[in-house]
Amino acid sequence: MFFENFSKKDVYLNLISFFIALTILSMILTTPTEVRIALFTASISGLIFLKGSFDLLKQILTKYYIYLIFVLVCFVSYFFYLDDSFPYKNYPEIENFFIFFIFFIFLNQIQHHYLLILRHCIYTTVLFLSFSLPLHLFFLESSMLTATSFMYDFEAESYSNKSTLAIYLALLFPFLIFELSKKVNLINTYSVFIFSSSIFYIFSRSALILTLVGLILCMLSFERRLSISAIFVSSAIVFFIWFFEITPKKYSEMKMQTNIEYFNSYSYDSNKSLNKSFSTDSARFKYIKNSYEGFVEKPIFGHGLASFRRNNPVFTDDGRLIRYPVTHNDFAQIIYELGLIGLVVFFGMLFLNLRSLLTYIKKTETKIMLVQLLLLILAINAINLIDHILFWFIMAITYKSFREEKNLKAN
Repeated sequence: MFFENFSKKDVYLNLISFFIALTILSMILTTPTEVRIALFTASISGLIFLKGSFDLLKQILTKYYIYLIFVLVCFVSYFFYLDDSFPYKNYPEIENFFIFFIFFIFLNQIQHHYLLILRHCIYTTVLFLSFSLPLHLFFLESSMLTATSFMYDFEAESYSNKSTLAIYLALLFPFLIFELSKKVNLINTYSVFIFSSSIFYIFSRSALILTLVGLILCMLSFERRLSISAIFVSSAIVFFIWFFEITPKKYSEMKMQTNIEYFNSYSYDSNKSLNKSFSTDSARFKYIKNSYEGFVEKPIFGHGLASFRRNNPVFTDDGRLIRYPVTHNDFAQIIYELGLIGLVVFFGMLFLNLRSLLTYIKKTETKIMLVQLLLLILAINAINLIDHILFWFIMAITYKSFREEKNLKAN
């Protein structure tokens, strides 16, 4: 499928795409820092060697100026409000903005190889899940799928990383539907199955909602084959839900059981309703409320990057510190920390991507990019990603910065 002409460039493009896919996956999973750095360095080096760095400064100031402004706003805000006395790790991590901004620029240079890059992402993830999912079910006997890379002790696995993995699967899912619409074969069918099973088994409501929204958008794409494929997959999912009698209440109970098992605590209410996490009594709603109140206090410049965590500690009734939380919502994080200036520039980034896609919206491939971008915008309402490689990866592959005739020639 990949090597049609078997030219040196084809081989090199596939190799770079493979390393990009491994880099993304390694930074989503709980992976040693050394492994992440090695894969990221290989990806960046390959992209530089492929496209070169000539005229890069001019491109940053013309094609990517709005992204550069956002990164600079983050840097200025961070260092202006820097508090060295804070004993814990700052979030967002300022160095990530610079590193992933560079990654974004070089990756966008080969955005016209979108299909190739996404296929490598799909196949590497499918191979990993084919190994990880059975191990969790039958060997580890875990009640949920985690984001472990099996390079650390499973008992010490980070609970939060599984949510990022679930979001990643949900963002790739529309492309799976696109591949299935082009060719119904064993590989594509199995890929849809393993992705669907994994998204369910992670027990991330956000990812589940994103997957359903992605299916609906594919149905409404006005592309006959894509719509039929989305309806077929949706019907298969509905059948399995009916067959295994999965109700919203049962799903909520299963998710609660994973919390009890992971935190080794029975203090959770097993009868907690599905809508509890989305109510005004939830911790996430309180974080958003705190963000708004902080925005009202300093609406223009905000309180400074990474300030929400420092300024909003959570204590027990008897005064014991529980945690320094994050907002779980990038828009709330931005209005609190960067104010109106940061929010306007951030919306400018999203608008630039949307406008670039709408120019070529008649192409099915572009419609899938648009679905992925819209899902990313929805995702950052439930998770913090602006300093994560996943955010910059989706932004890079959904920004058509080259003219269409150049794309056609390159392909």
